[in-house]
Amino acid sequence: MNIIALMKNGCCILVMVLTLASCGDKKNKEETTAKADSIPKPTTKNQILGVARIEPEDGIMSLTAGTSGRVLSVMIEDNQAVKKGQVLLDVEVVLENAQLRQAQSKVGTQQATIAANQATLEALKITLNNARDNYERNFELYKGNAQTQQALNDSKATFDKLTKDLQTAEANIRQAQAKVEEIKADINYYRAVVEKKRVGALMGGKVLKVLVKTGDFVNNDTKIADFAPDGALFAKTEVDELYAERVQLGQKVFILSQTSGDTLATGVVSYAADYLKQKSLFKDQSTEQEDRRVRDVSIRLESGKMPLIGSRVDCIIVLK
Repeated sequence: MNIIALMKNGCCILVMVLTLASCGDKKNKEETTAKADSIPKPTTKNQILGVARIEPEDGIMSLTAGTSGRVLSVMIEDNQAVKKGQVLLDVEVVLENAQLRQAQSKVGTQQATIAANQATLEALKITLNNARDNYERNFELYKGNAQTQQALNDSKATFDKLTKDLQTAEANIRQAQAKVEEIKADINYYRAVVEKKRVGALMGGKVLKVLVKTGDFVNNDTKIADFAPDGALFAKTEVDELYAERVQLGQKVFILSQTSGDTLATGVVSYAADYLKQKSLFKDQSTEQEDRRVRDVSIRLESGKMPLIGSRVDCIIVLK
């Protein structure tokens, strides 16, 4: 009986050893799988955990139309990268084109008026020279008692009138030339307006969401798209005042998924505000009263796989 008992005990021990070995292998496989899907997390307890939002350095921007009119065509789509100056929208320009053509036609009319005034001026110059010669001749005759006072006065009046007519003609030409410059300025303005109706990107970046469609009417302040300018992405968080002074520039940060807990990216603290403010990021209600203060902190993400813009993540700041 003792031998049988010993054999039973030996079998039990063998089963337990095999079971433990199997569990250990399973655990090792699970750890290996987890590590393959994420960057290793920090192990130090000297860290600060926070909630952050992924944004460009200056935040997500709203592109505005900057003009008014009916949208003829939308030349962008969601998730599209655009370059500076690239056309985003075509807006109706019927009225502006009509104004441009009208201004251009006025230039020709005004130039014809200038040409007519110049011809009149040249004719007046000839007539004025003749009147001057006639007045001077009558003046000499009058001094020799060979011409009457009336004839001298008439020639003088004719000369004076033609002198004023010449001055008026010159003034008309200057006025007409100034009018041409005004019309040219109007033409440049209408051309600029027409060009402005083609809404272009002021900088390079990515269109996140298009907010207008063909047929919509837009004005200067109409938002046409959510936009992320080119450049690095940042995780923006707020650190409670209890830990605020422990945050320093250059500290290593791990960005974690709030759903899986995997490390999505790494980065460094690139900005830490010099003041404490009321909590605002991820605040549940705008009217909520906050007793504690927080410090704004920005984390510049390092190159590699990036979280989605606008996503909410956890961040671990590793203290030095």
